[in-house]
Amino acid sequence: MEGLRLAHFEDMTSGQAVVRQFALRVVSELVQKTGVESGEPDRDLLNLMVRLSKSADPGMFTAVYDEMKRRRISAEQIVDIYLPAAISKLGNSWHEGELDIFQATLAMARLQSLLREIALAWFADRAGDCHDGRVFLVLPSGEQHSLGAMVAANQMRRLGISVRVSLLPTARSIEEELSEHRFHAVFISASNRSSLAPSVELVKTIRAYAGQDLPVALGGALVTLLQKDMSLKHIAAMVGANIATTQISEALTFCGLAINHNKNVG
Repeated sequence: MEGLRLAHFEDMTSGQAVVRQFALRVVSELVQKTGVESGEPDRDLLNLMVRLSKSADPGMFTAVYDEMKRRRISAEQIVDIYLPAAISKLGNSWHEGELDIFQATLAMARLQSLLREIALAWFADRAGDCHDGRVFLVLPSGEQHSLGAMVAANQMRRLGISVRVSLLPTARSIEEELSEHRFHAVFISASNRSSLAPSVELVKTIRAYAGQDLPVALGGALVTLLQKDMSLKHIAAMVGANIATTQISEALTFCGLAINHNKNVG
């Protein structure tokens, strides 16, 4: 039994080393330093990313890297376009019964690990200029999906924004953060309709400690869902935020943290 546990640990360690090596290679060779990317993903590369998330085969990382290089896909595009699209595709597969909860959770965990290693490689490589901007990024109570928040944090840090992330905030921890640190804005990342009421309460908590002057931006998949039935202005008013948007650059501009996205930031 001890031997089995050791073998399992070695498999996990080896797998993480492959992810780290892939992330370092992508960041060192395929960074374009052009700010936040947008657009539609290439279908073939997106399918490869989804296959990578479902597989423990190290060869999938080589296949993804080779396809990125062949199609001239940058590291920024992987973080900003392909990872969110892969997450969405996995979510749809789970809802349609093509994946069970264990398979979907494991695939999401692999993508989260990939994003974390890319972020570590990025900042170890000292990408991004230093700007005087600080954002407090929080998830509402009960929110279980943190990948969207991690992508947003990665984008802002690449643009030179200092980001402090709180995945499981309490009223007490929010009070401490807002009293101990000077933020220029609070960003809330919410992924589904069950996060609506907790987001409203979260804004109330923020206002109680920071007043009305600190801008609050609501983002995430929840905004996309609600936007089918109401305007962004209505969504923001309903939650109590100053702005609701799915675009990081729009939220930063609104909060007075606009950056020239056309210049190199690394």
